[in-house]
Amino acid sequence: MPELTAPEPQSGGRPVILLGASNLTRDFPLILRLLQPSIGVPCDIYTALGHGRSYGTWSRLLHRALPGISRCDLWQALPTSDRISEQPLALLTDIGNDLIYGQSVDAIFSWVRLCLDQLQAIDARVTITLLPEFTLAKLSNLRFEMTRRLFFPKNPASLPDLIQKVGQLNQRLTELAGDPRIRIVAPQPEWYGFDPIHYRASQRARLWKTILTSWELENLEQQTVRNRLLDGWYAFTYLPPAVRRRWGKEIRSSQPTRMFADGTRISVY
Repeated sequence: MPELTAPEPQSGGRPVILLGASNLTRDFPLILRLLQPSIGVPCDIYTALGHGRSYGTWSRLLHRALPGISRCDLWQALPTSDRISEQPLALLTDIGNDLIYGQSVDAIFSWVRLCLDQLQAIDARVTITLLPEFTLAKLSNLRFEMTRRLFFPKNPASLPDLIQKVGQLNQRLTELAGDPRIRIVAPQPEWYGFDPIHYRASQRARLWKTILTSWELENLEQQTVRNRLLDGWYAFTYLPPAVRRRWGKEIRSSQPTRMFADGTRISVY
C-alpha cells in the first residue's frame, strides 16, 4: 500500500462512499488495494464502518460506540452535485446487524432508503449486498447460539425469527434493482465457512471483485491482491472516525484522517 502522508487541503477527487460493518472494516485495506489502481485517479473516500455498526442507531462494541450510518456526519461532508466531476461510486454492505439488535425490517429498510436518497441526490452508482440467507438456513441452533453469544451477546434474537426477517429484508432490498443506478449482489455459498456472517479469508479478494464489478472499472479484473495478516487492524490503527464514544465520553477527530501519495483521501464517520 502506498505510503501515507498527513492530510492536506486539495482539490476534490472522485467520491467513493463505503458503508458497512465488520466485513467492510476487516477488508478495507484490501478494497483500497483493488480500487486505487482500478480507478486511476485520486478519489475522496467517505466511509462509515465499524464492527457491529448499525444503519440507524448508536451501536456499541465493548467500550466503543458509533452513530448509526444513516444519521452520521458523512452525509453533511459529501460534496454537492455541482462540485462533482465524475460519477460517485457507493457500496452498502453488512446490512444485517440491526436484525440481531431487534430492529424491524421496516425500520432497517427505511434507514437504507435514507442512505439511498442522499446518494441518488449526487447521482451515485450504488451496489448493495444482500444478507446470506442460505447460511442461516443451514445453521443448527447450537451454532447460532455460539455465533450470537460471541458477536451479539446482549441481543436475544431467535434463529427462526431471524431467518424469516432476513428473507423479508432481502426481498425489500432486491426490489430496489428496478432503479438502473442500483445493483444488487447476492452472496455466494463459497464466500462463507463455519462463520455464517463473515467472509472466508481465502475468498475475500475474489468476492470483492465480484461485488464491485457493477462500478465498471476498466482495470479491476486485472488486479492481483492478497489478504495481509494485519489488514483487520488497519481501521483501528489508522481510521479514527469523526465522532465516537469511548467509555461514554465523546471523542472527535478531524477529517480527512488519511491521505495517500496519489492524492486519495479517506474520511471516516
